Order: sequence, then structure tokens, then C-alpha cells
Amino acid sequence: MNKYTKFIPVFAGLLLFPGTQLYALDGSKNSSNLIGSSTSVSFETISSAKMQKMYLLNDTKIFSSNSTVSAVLETQLRGTQVSIMNVEGDLCKVLTQTGNIGYVSIDMLTSQPEYIFVPDNVVMYATKDTVLKLIPSDKGESAAETQANEELQVTGSNDLKYWRVVVDGTVYYTDHSTLNTKKTTAKTVSSSSSANTAAATFTWNGSALNPSSGTIIGPSGKETYYNLNMSGVVSIMRSSGNSDEYWVREDGVKMLGNYVMVAANLSVHPRGSLVETSLGMGIVCDTGGFAYTNQNQLDIAVAW
Repeated sequence: MNKYTKFIPVFAGLLLFPGTQLYALDGSKNSSNLIGSSTSVSFETISSAKMQKMYLLNDTKIFSSNSTVSAVLETQLRGTQVSIMNVEGDLCKVLTQTGNIGYVSIDMLTSQPEYIFVPDNVVMYATKDTVLKLIPSDKGESAAETQANEELQVTGSNDLKYWRVVVDGTVYYTDHSTLNTKKTTAKTVSSSSSANTAAATFTWNGSALNPSSGTIIGPSGKETYYNLNMSGVVSIMRSSGNSDEYWVREDGVKMLGNYVMVAANLSVHPRGSLVETSLGMGIVCDTGGFAYTNQNQLDIAVAW
């Protein structure tokens, strides 16, 4: 791995307050800094301001009093919002969505959903375009770059762009579309000419995926849809030899040449392979967290 690392504080989220001051809020009891200045504001000050809403990083016990050995009022699921009432030592007094007032550990709180991950322990492999960042955001500075086929340990995934990985014992975040489930030994993506001469036949006459249905069972199994910036995905396809035009069909389906762009489990449908969908013949360009729970699911790229 080629590193050009510089020290960048890793925070659990960014908050905007009146006066356009931008704060980075960390739930690990570190101070929170005003971006672009030397001003330091405590976690207690920011988190307790005006019933600040925050997310739970994991499934979390809500305690009845300011002690982790007190009775458990309820357990709230990962990603649930709570309202901070005040901070008492290592615990925050919170109001839950069920109306209970209890206490949770500061370490279980984040202001940004980008930091909420489903725990994973999966080995994936970098493409030559994989960049590692210290925060899960396009605006985060790049901390390191990888070699093609470099092994990365995925420790957290979600339905957003950046997944959590560990390299040489250090936590980074990377665009999951630049990861493969297998090492690349040769070009697996069809070039423009071979893709257009594949003569794949579309025969599906059942229901088609649409914005109101959300999910259907299509010709290849369960189908869902997603709407993200496809520039990184298209870049990977280009580096793999595909030169087909990227465009958006009149019905909002994102296309690569004559094929619907889909995300799939790359162990079942390798990147560049063709697979039938309810919206037309698809080409596999991407993957996602769903691939670990439903190996045959397809996630179709749309502009809905």
C-alpha cells in the first residue's frame, strides 16, 4: 500500500449550529473542535444543546439511572435516534422515541448516520482505484491508496457509500464499489464491442420494479433499487475495459450501453456479467451490503 498519510482527527460526525460554525462531534469523550480554528468545545456542551438528536451506533441498552449496573428500561436498535437531555460523566441522559427517559454510554452516540455500520468480518480485495479515507465522506482527505488485489478486512457495511475497513491494524473508510469479493486475475468486464454483441435475450413478462413497489421478485430473484452518484462505478467499469455510454433511460433507469446497471453479489454474478432483471437485461457494475444476506438479490441503479 502506498501511503501519503497525514494526521486527521477522526470524529463521529459533523454538526451545524447557529452562526454557521461547523463542529466535529465525537462520542468517545474527546474534545470537539471548531473546524478551521483552534476553538475547542466539550462534548458535553455540544451534545446537550437544545435536546440535540443523535443516533445509536449499535443496539444499545437504555439504563434506568446513571449507572451501567442499573435496571435496563429497554433496548433500542442500531441507528435509532435519541434526544440528549444532559451529560453526566460517561453517560448521557436521553429521551427515547418510545418516551422513556434513561441513560446511555457516550461511546454509543454519533451525530452522523455514515458512522452506523452492520458489523462484518469479511475479506475483500481492492481495485486499482481504491482510496482509503479517515472519515466516511467524499469531503474527507485521502489517507492512503492501495495496490490492485490488496487484501482489506471489511469490518462494517451499510447501505451508504463508504464501508469501514482495517488495513495493517488501522481503521479506514472506502467506497464499497471499489472492492471485489475475489482477486482480479484478468479482465472480467466486457468491453464495449463484446458487450453489445452478446445477443442476450430479454424474455421477462412479469411485474417490473418501480418507485412505488420498492421491491419485487424478478426473473433472477429479489430486486430493489438505489440512487447514488455512479461516477465511481463507471470509472471502475472503464478501468476494466468497458467503454459503453453511461446514460439515464426515460423511465429513470441508469444504463451502461444497452444494459441496466445493477449491483449484485460478485461471487454469484461477477462484475461485468449479464443478468436478467424486470427492467431489461442488466450488467453487474456494483455490489452492496445486501449481498451478504441475500446472495441472489439485485439492486438496480435508478434516478428515482
